[in-house]
Amino acid sequence: MALTLHNRNIIRVIDNGIIVNCVILKMCLNHVVVKFRDKQYKVPYGLIDEVIGHELLVPVD
Repeated sequence: MALTLHNRNIIRVIDNGIIVNCVILKMCLNHVVVKFRDKQYKVPYGLIDEVIGHELLVPVD
């Protein structure tokens, strides 16, 4: 199954049996940068399990 990813998607990540939902901030060649609990993390594409939804309220910078 292929996933279609976009910035601001809410995704489910599974790492060592721990499941978290986070928001994609930036997509790179080998990983995505996500926001989880007000911190940013690099997540390899292989850890992304599912696209949950899309964050509709985006802060204006």
